[in-house]
Amino acid sequence: MSLGRFPAVSLSDARQRAGQHLSAASQGADPKAARNAEAARTSLTLREAVEAYLAACTAENAPRTVDAKASALRGNLLPAHGRRLVAQVSKGDIARLLDTLADRPALRRNLHAYLRHFFSWCAERDLVADHPLLLLRAPRPVTARERVLSDDEIRAVWLLDGSMATIAKMALLTAQRKGSIERMRWSDLDLGEAIWTIPAENMKSGRGHSVPLSPLALHVLDTWPRFGGPYVFGIGSRGTLPFNGASNGIESLRRATGTADWRLHDLRRTAVTLAQRGGSGIDEIRALTQHKIPGIIGVYARHTFDAEKRQVVTAIAAELNALVSS
Repeated sequence: MSLGRFPAVSLSDARQRAGQHLSAASQGADPKAARNAEAARTSLTLREAVEAYLAACTAENAPRTVDAKASALRGNLLPAHGRRLVAQVSKGDIARLLDTLADRPALRRNLHAYLRHFFSWCAERDLVADHPLLLLRAPRPVTARERVLSDDEIRAVWLLDGSMATIAKMALLTAQRKGSIERMRWSDLDLGEAIWTIPAENMKSGRGHSVPLSPLALHVLDTWPRFGGPYVFGIGSRGTLPFNGASNGIESLRRATGTADWRLHDLRRTAVTLAQRGGSGIDEIRALTQHKIPGIIGVYARHTFDAEKRQVVTAIAAELNALVSS
């Protein structure tokens, strides 16, 4: 390894540096690798580090988790600090960034968690000397939402047409997350067997999921047009891309219901409530929503609940039919 250029580095300085490096090497260290790591740490921009981190996450996290991290980091961290060197970002920089999200507590808490993991990844690779989040307290937990649509609101949604309204109906009928429904493909559907098989990459858990379809859900899909591409709700791209327009579409649904304090994920909670109203048990509902059984029982319980899940979606459809017909 080089020791520096003469005359900026004198002969005596070069001898001293050589002695230090030889001493470190004799103790098992790799002085050249350490110097290269220091050079990388001092020259790598935050944007470059984030992209390298996200690439590494694809082997460790579910696709939905990687997408969430990418959206939070690219959308909030990089616009303000992307061109800076990763080693220059301080605790104060992160604290001020999180302060700007005080009115969005869920995003603020998620971004804190993603940043903490990102800078831990950087520290493990000697890209930063100090972890800027080690002494930064996590934002307080966000209060869990309890919003469930009223019967009148459900009727109002059900009477609407269009892609967003149809996605909302499928969320009510299947109790699945909107992201999975937005990415629904015709090849995932077996309409003859009335089964929707959600691939692992479209599930938050990263595990594939089988969802029975009630006759009412089959009717909704049967009346929806088929485009040239594989995606059921890719209306803007004629089915070549998954649906993308929830932020605008939800506003039309809110206007139809006359209330603005509900979100698309509230439809999943509403569907579960309808299932309970129809007599379904918690274990069956848990299987349909793919929520883990806590504790050691969850490790050993491997029943798939296929028949029970079909009973749940049938109960939901019955409740919806009664609401709409009334």
